[in-house]
Amino acid sequence: MNTGASLPGLDEAEERVLHFQRKLHDWASVDAERRFHDLWNLVCDPATLLVAWSRVSQNRGSRTAGIDGDTRAYIVHQHGVERFLSGLRSELKTGEFRPLPVRERMIPKSDGRMRRLGIPTLKDRVVQMALKLVIEPIFESGFYPSSYGYRPGRRAQDAIAEIHLFTSNSYEWIVEADIEACFDRLAHSQILGEMRRRVADKRVLGLVRSFLIAGVMSETGRVERTVMGTPQGGIASPLLANIALSALDRQYQADWQETNRYRGHRAYLRSKGHASYRMIRYADDLVVLVMGSREQAATLLRQLSQRVEGLGLKLKPEKTGITQIDEGFTFLGMRIMRKPKDNKRYVYTFASPEALASVKRKVKALTGRSTMNLELSVLLRRLNPVLRGWAGYFRYAASKRTFAYLGHYAWWRVWRWLRKKHPRLHWRQLKRRYTIASIFQANGVKLYNPAVMRVERYRYRGALISTPWNQDTLDPKGARFRSTRHDDSAFLDSLQQALT
Repeated sequence: MNTGASLPGLDEAEERVLHFQRKLHDWASVDAERRFHDLWNLVCDPATLLVAWSRVSQNRGSRTAGIDGDTRAYIVHQHGVERFLSGLRSELKTGEFRPLPVRERMIPKSDGRMRRLGIPTLKDRVVQMALKLVIEPIFESGFYPSSYGYRPGRRAQDAIAEIHLFTSNSYEWIVEADIEACFDRLAHSQILGEMRRRVADKRVLGLVRSFLIAGVMSETGRVERTVMGTPQGGIASPLLANIALSALDRQYQADWQETNRYRGHRAYLRSKGHASYRMIRYADDLVVLVMGSREQAATLLRQLSQRVEGLGLKLKPEKTGITQIDEGFTFLGMRIMRKPKDNKRYVYTFASPEALASVKRKVKALTGRSTMNLELSVLLRRLNPVLRGWAGYFRYAASKRTFAYLGHYAWWRVWRWLRKKHPRLHWRQLKRRYTIASIFQANGVKLYNPAVMRVERYRYRGALISTPWNQDTLDPKGARFRSTRHDDSAFLDSLQQALT
């Protein structure tokens, strides 16, 4: 590869990056023990940096500056993109690049506590994205099917679909758990140790370590060292967290394979009084689904706690417990529970009350007194993405009544907002001016009604979820499908046995 090449066009750069990503992914998939030595030139390649800049600059966060004050607008209009990337590449090649501390921003959580968000500089974000472009295809080949958070091609609905599948097949006890301050407390040694399993290039490992120890500039202006954790907000942070937590996935995957050494082995173990269990993880939220008794679920909870503590972390007590599926539990905003219908029992998913309360708070804030100076069309442009996005996420749950209620609530909030904005107008005048067929609209913008969102069932995809680096292939019958990890067929066989 000609690493001294000038900056290519974006289309050519995208094609070049996709080409080496596919190669890395294929090599890593074929040989699970392979360690990659020469990755640094790929990180520094002009095509990688250009694609990294393209993706970073398209993110809304690029309008927010780090501690150096540089934003996307400044780079584009004052500094120049080509000059910026050339200088960045030169710093990387000569070893002069040093990440700056991230800017701290404290974000309130729903439970009243604060979450630390780190805002890196734009230059650091581009390098993190370049690093992610190179190492993600390698590690993605070794991640396990039970992990869903922050992975390409996977989404929260896939995790919910797997939970629905298992709980519909007698996995009745649920061990709920949440890793406390996972991003903040991950040991750097744990992250780097897992990375060394696949990466042998010391320069890449050194770059990762430099980001981990870059420090944080607090809101008071004081720079603090980071001796553990990877601050939320960094582009590479979710990937690094998944790499570290893959050690936990590996233990549960080994248990799953051990109890499935031959066809019918898991059923035989259950006949002898042993429990069957499956761990499903989305970032730092996880559940262990158990086919057995409550006592066995309690034993598995203690085992989970010990395994998490082995990674230098601990479970959050207030979000950890054991639930029976008939009682229902909440995971990723969904309320999952089994209910009787026609003398049978079925597992349903609903939008959780907490999720509904959260979107109502957003609607109320957008239609409050602080927005009285806006035009109705501007208000609707702000309100519609909130309603449409929330309905899009919960469209795969039993949410038809919830959508109708939310649409009704939003309509009355906008009506109240108009009455306060125009106190001298009669309600008939407001209706004539701002509604057509009882739908609020202004300047061609209509209030979105979540009730029009089509509710449908999300199909479980399992290990057949593709990545952006798989090649399209034809099966013997001529149907097109996406090739997947080399162990997918074995996983699906074991899954079918577990549910019989």
